[in-house]
Amino acid sequence: MKFASWLIGFGCCVTLVGLCFMPAAFGSHPDSAMLSAGAMLFSAGMVIAAGGLYVKARYLAPGGEPAPKAARKTAKKTCKLCKREAVIQCRPHQMPLCADCLGKHFDFRACCYIPLERPATSDAKTRSQTTGA
Repeated sequence: MKFASWLIGFGCCVTLVGLCFMPAAFGSHPDSAMLSAGAMLFSAGMVIAAGGLYVKARYLAPGGEPAPKAARKTAKKTCKLCKREAVIQCRPHQMPLCADCLGKHFDFRACCYIPLERPATSDAKTRSQTTGA
């Protein structure tokens, strides 16, 4: 955590040095080499500071690291009425239901349905297609 703060501070100092080059570049005798050096130092300092901010955000973000495979696996829920694999859950009754039993349980005044979580896939191609990455 301290490393990220030091990186941000160092990046800001490099950015300040880059800004100090600007008066020399635009003075009474303009120098394009000083302008290029100042712009390079400014941009390098901003990249260093952004890297420090990124490191700090990764450290502070909840759930930044993926869970181990064993922890990701969840038990499949079964339908309360027929004991097959459930696909939806009635929220007020806390009742997992399969597609066939959903029609028997349906009550539009009292029930609110949510889909059950799908099992995580380990195929990278499938993940990239679903997330759009």
